[in-house]
Amino acid sequence: MDERRALVAVVLIFVLLFGYNYYVRTRSAQAPAEPALSEQVESAPATARPVEQTEPADAPAREPSGMPDDAMGDATAGAELPDEGLEETLITVEGPLWTAVLTSRGASIVSWKLADYQTADGLPVELVQSGERALEGDVLYGATTAKTGDWVFEPSVRGRLVLREGDGPTVVSFSATKGGIGLTKEYTFHPDQYVFDLAIAATGLHEPAAQREIVLGWPGILQTEKNEDQKAFASSVMLDGKSTRTDLGKLKKEPTRRLVGEVAWATSQSRYFMAAAVPQEAAFTSVEVTGDVDRPSVGFAAALPLDGVSAARITIFAGPQDYRLISEIGAGLERAVDLGWRLTRPLSALMLHALVWAHSIIPNYGVVIIIFSILTKLLFYRLTHKSFTEMKRMQDLQPKQEELKAKYKDDKEALAKAQMELYKTEGVNPLGGCLPMVFQMPVFIALFQVLRTTIELRGAPFLLWITDLSQPDTIATIGSFPIHVLPLLMGVGMLVQQRFTSKDSSQAALGNMMPIVFTALFYSFSSGLVVYWLVNTILSVAQQYYIHRGPNAAAEQSVGAAAPGTNTGRPTATVTATPEFDVQEAEVVETSRSTNSKKKRSKSGKRRRAKR
Repeated sequence: MDERRALVAVVLIFVLLFGYNYYVRTRSAQAPAEPALSEQVESAPATARPVEQTEPADAPAREPSGMPDDAMGDATAGAELPDEGLEETLITVEGPLWTAVLTSRGASIVSWKLADYQTADGLPVELVQSGERALEGDVLYGATTAKTGDWVFEPSVRGRLVLREGDGPTVVSFSATKGGIGLTKEYTFHPDQYVFDLAIAATGLHEPAAQREIVLGWPGILQTEKNEDQKAFASSVMLDGKSTRTDLGKLKKEPTRRLVGEVAWATSQSRYFMAAAVPQEAAFTSVEVTGDVDRPSVGFAAALPLDGVSAARITIFAGPQDYRLISEIGAGLERAVDLGWRLTRPLSALMLHALVWAHSIIPNYGVVIIIFSILTKLLFYRLTHKSFTEMKRMQDLQPKQEELKAKYKDDKEALAKAQMELYKTEGVNPLGGCLPMVFQMPVFIALFQVLRTTIELRGAPFLLWITDLSQPDTIATIGSFPIHVLPLLMGVGMLVQQRFTSKDSSQAALGNMMPIVFTALFYSFSSGLVVYWLVNTILSVAQQYYIHRGPNAAAEQSVGAAAPGTNTGRPTATVTATPEFDVQEAEVVETSRSTNSKKKRSKSGKRRRAKR
């Protein structure tokens, strides 16, 4: 779903509500350097052992704790390895959470499948496009570019490695020397994490330090959902301390966008999944973001400095956009998760934590969403109560406003002055019902964004036909048109709600259009979001019914009470100045008051005589 379209939609919702209510009222109103690679890997635990080999292994799986200090030098300073003398080798590393396939060509990754997530077609989610390679690199030094993506490296292990939960880190390394340049790439996998490390060391680079770099990237994540807008594909970059997001929509005219500066991390994202690179030492010096419209995806390629002595180390994350997991990586990478606008992000993060916590107690996200809707309604009950009450009071002023319109039909300035005098006299604020909505907007926008993007709702069932709260609740399809029940129910609820807000025919016509507009707006939204708004609508109808028909309706809706700021010290009778007011009733009230007054005086006289 398009981020901008969805955010614009929720703002439009409040604009429509605010504008319509105003119409009703006016009408009625953002690290220290690490040691060399050989020193780093000595401190790592032993690797998991290969449990299956698909072809004879030239060398066992490397155990970092036993790796000699000069291993890196031996790998990079050996005889050159001509590509034609080597065949491409594939190494499969299978962990509980993912299965990775690495190739000796470019020492890169050709597949990264997630075990716990499936596409809409029931296949494991793949984070590397078919035919593409992730984390292959070109070495840039001076005016020379070494296309190491075309090199065939010598791997430290062949075949298939299976990592089980509880196993220590496993290292798979690749080395090659060509044209006087030696390059070693070492992958360290953790079986129970979506995070792995990539260490890179190069020799033979004799140009100035500023000219030595390796360019690494991720080719982009393809579509995994049924309804996934092109703008859901994006790359986020932390550039000079500021997070910037480039979606596919921005790359249609210019397929490549180059960002130069201090880059703390770069990502490739779809709606629910992410591949991110976070350098542990020197930051990236530049990033190129590239979009592919034909098969929607956005990838990145980042330039990392190489000093020719120590290893450059990068942390890679490849998994779901789980805010809690990504936050643990550090470097502010959680800012790449789409939680809405900067001002509402803290509130969105708080609501996301609350949503997940509530689900740990109530194992049904649909029920949790309903509870959230009720709680937000209670939180803003007084504000919405004031809004609905002020709306009703403005409706009660309609007859008097019509009289003023007839009286000043040729003088708009006098009409406006007379209307403001009427509002002042009756103690009614034309914006009194609209302003409470402004205070609710940050909360609703934050919750809207959480329900729209959180991966926790992906594939989460509710009840009956609602089997995935991240997708529309399609119950049937007529031709190619899907039938979504929840938005239709929401539209009916809003139609009922309008019966409490519109009196004259012009207002009723406009009011009846709003349910249609909102139904069309919400029709393609995720069912979890519509569940929230449907419950909110039902509660609003109940609240308005209470205001209009409840036992205290007359007292709350009365117009023409004592002027604002006055206090007589005793209850006052209020007469609603409407055409329906019966003068005879006023006489009866006055007579009743007179009789009560006489009775009080009579009783007072009897008490005085008794004292005598």
